[in-house]
Amino acid sequence: MKLPDSCYGFKIQGILDNSVLTQDCIAVFSKSEEEGLENIYAVRVKGELPFLGKLIKKETESKNASRERKVFMVPTPMHVPGSSVSPIAPSLHKVIMFKDFTGSGKLRLIPENKILWKHPLVYVQNE
Repeated sequence: MKLPDSCYGFKIQGILDNSVLTQDCIAVFSKSEEEGLENIYAVRVKGELPFLGKLIKKETESKNASRERKVFMVPTPMHVPGSSVSPIAPSLHKVIMFKDFTGSGKLRLIPENKILWKHPLVYVQNE
């Protein structure tokens, strides 16, 4: 198998509950922007150490986002029933959901603007 340029790998220890990344395998990640095997990525968030996670959902803007009415969790003084404008910046609506393999195994919702990098898993070598 030919690997993409700019790859790195490390030995997996202590990750459970995953059919792809097993104990003592070598996981190879790429610095490219391709899709990861089984949607697994090494992710670096601002102010945190990198973690391994499975991409569950990436929220993207729809083509008709300008026509859709924004949903408010709590009414605000700026709320007008027929309004299509939210007082929250559009960049704050974009979040990515990961299942964290290196921490508690819980789901993490991370604002897209806080992710420094997201490297896809491209190859796994089992011992």
